[in-house]
Amino acid sequence: MSDTTMKSNLIIPEVMGSLVDEAFGERSALLPLATRDMTLSGTPGDTLKFPAFRYIGKAEEVAENGEVSPGILSADTVSVTVKKYAKAVRITDEARLSGLGEPLQEAARQLAQSIDHAVDDALFERLSDAGYARKYPVAALTSDGVADALALFGEDLLGDKVLLTDAQGYAALRKDPAYIRSSDIGQRVIMSGVVGEIWGCQILVSDKIKEDPETREKQYFILKPGALRLVSKTQTQVEVQREASHMRDTVYASKHCAAYLYDASRVASLCQFTGLQALPFDCGIGSVSKGVGKTALVIPDELAAPQGLKWVYLLDDIAANKGVFGTAITGTSDWQGNEALISTGGKIHIHILLVDKESMKPLKTLTLETQEG
Repeated sequence: MSDTTMKSNLIIPEVMGSLVDEAFGERSALLPLATRDMTLSGTPGDTLKFPAFRYIGKAEEVAENGEVSPGILSADTVSVTVKKYAKAVRITDEARLSGLGEPLQEAARQLAQSIDHAVDDALFERLSDAGYARKYPVAALTSDGVADALALFGEDLLGDKVLLTDAQGYAALRKDPAYIRSSDIGQRVIMSGVVGEIWGCQILVSDKIKEDPETREKQYFILKPGALRLVSKTQTQVEVQREASHMRDTVYASKHCAAYLYDASRVASLCQFTGLQALPFDCGIGSVSKGVGKTALVIPDELAAPQGLKWVYLLDDIAANKGVFGTAITGTSDWQGNEALISTGGKIHIHILLVDKESMKPLKTLTLETQEG
């Protein structure tokens, strides 16, 4: 037997990297729906800027022979930070040389799966960047709720769509007469893992759908392919560290990439509000001085009230936030827009609340000092 070390006796990083890249995305729910971009491979810097299209807003009712107000299709520039996702696996000589179970293939598969999970989480987090206007309030996930939420896509209703839900939501949908089993979808299945269809939305069950303890929301997302983008700066990088003292190899795999929301109009969420959220002071809402005894309440477009909800305010000398979840609030005034003047009446605090239009029950609350002078 030859005592010469051959390639067959070694773990070659390039080969291992190719194996990991081939398996990358197989265990990801959102990556098949995201646009993958390698054009910035090799570009220096860890902060990249990309165009991101924003929703033009809900359609308005127009009378006969009336003029239609055009919305502006804007492509904002968003900055995203490239992140490194890495994992390692250790293989002993005995496991590798025995060949039982193809340990190198298994190591590559598990490394790819590990990076998949991290990238999938990054893509999922970006779905919340769509803004309040892309939320449709629901008490629970239902077939009727899905049908109504699809109106957020306007005339761009057709085409492939995926509904992300948890197991509980899926159990409710599959009992509805409108539910279509995955076996009946046939070749129309967009991706693996689809368990059925409701109102043209192919259903994907995900553990990521759960209540957010900070926002006090549970969102079931409907998204179209191309809403998300994953920009990679490198292919999967693989390094092998040999530990001769233990006769084993440690394989390190890493991927440098950035996930971001490219087109908010391709995302909608059925939003179940589970509690009253106290908004942070840096959320974007502000009070602007308009002279002595006058102020204006400025609410940015990304926080525009979803369908069925509205922003209200009340003036007070008390600094504590107003509102109790599930209890109607009284004595408020409707917010009339960023330029509307508000007479402070000498009050030093303005309480801003997002409420249900019919029940007046608050969902978001924020208290600011009135800016006047």
